[in-house]
Formats: sequence, structure tokens, C-alpha cells
Amino acid sequence: MKRAISEAAKDQRRDLILDAALEEFFESGFRAARMDDIARRAGISKGTVYLYFNSKEEVFTALVTSIALPKIEHIEQTLKRSGNIKAALHALFQYIPTVIRESKMPKMVKILISDARAFPEVVRDYRENVLNRLFSALTALLKRGCRSGEIHTPAPEHAARLLVAPVIFSAIWIVIFEEDRRSVLDVEGLFAAHEAMVLKALAVPAERRK
Repeated sequence: MKRAISEAAKDQRRDLILDAALEEFFESGFRAARMDDIARRAGISKGTVYLYFNSKEEVFTALVTSIALPKIEHIEQTLKRSGNIKAALHALFQYIPTVIRESKMPKMVKILISDARAFPEVVRDYRENVLNRLFSALTALLKRGCRSGEIHTPAPEHAARLLVAPVIFSAIWIVIFEEDRRSVLDVEGLFAAHEAMVLKALAVPAERRK
């Protein structure tokens, strides 16, 4: 196979490797997966894989960058643009089901849960560059809502984590149980119910209303 010569061809080859790696990590586990296996699944030589990535840890970091970071950036911008807290939360809970259903995020979550101890540095990078950014954006939103009097929560940092807790549940359900078509999760319905519960929980108590 000829080596990629144009930038477009290089990008396509890189995406091919990442797609193959995600499936290999998902099916075999990160610990057991080898660069040879990724190359075989991608239909290219191991040497070609090493032209793009030096290790499987580097491959997974690239997966995080390509799959998770664009979603986090979208959420950050959405929360900043929203005029009020209810609109921001509604936009968030409308977007998350799309991410779960139309992206590769559930498979990534399964890999992280299954093999976290096998690559602690990669997991730490994921926590710092993805989760902490998400929690920071949500905490800032909740604090803004508390200052404006739109909502009330005594612990914005904890509430921020609870806002996205159903993401983990949804991802685990999809990758474990949905092979049985009788167990398909209504993700949109789940987040609609979650939104209603969140808004009720964040409502300003009567004694605090002006």
C-alpha cells in the first residue's frame, strides 16, 4: 500500500487507524490490544501505524482528542451563549442524547471503565482535559444562576457532576445491554425526565424568593 502523500490522504489514513483502534480497544480491552492488532483491523502494516503513532497510549489520547474534545468545546460554547440557566440546561439535555447515540462516546467510556488501571496517565489526561473542563463549565453555569437568583444549590460543584451522571449510565447500558433489542434505552426520554427533576431540584425555595 502506498504511503499517504497528500494531507487529505494522511488525515484519512489517521482516521482509519483511530477507528480500528477504537474497535480493538473496545472488543479486546486496552491492556490486551496490540499495535499489530490495530494495523490488522485497519488493513495496513504495523509500520504504517507507527508512522502516525508511537504507542497505543498515544493512539488513545488521539481518540480522546478526536471524539471527546469537540463535544466539550460545543458544550462550553452553548452554556456561554445561553441567556438564562433554564435555556442552557435545556440545550445541554437536548445535545447529550445526540452525543450518546451518534458518537463513539459509549465505547470510550466502556474502555476507560474496563482498563483504567492499565493506562493511568491516559486516564488522568482524560479526567483533566475532558471531565474537569466539563465540570468547570457546569459549575460556572450553576454559580451564575445562583448569583442571578434563577436557581439555588448549596453545592454547585457536586450538582455539576450530578447533571451529567446519566451519561455514564446511558453509555454503560448501551454497550452492555443493547445487543438485546428488547433493552434499547430511550435516551431522549431519560434526559427529558432528568431535566424536569434537575429544574425542580434547583428551584429557588419560597423563603429565598424576593
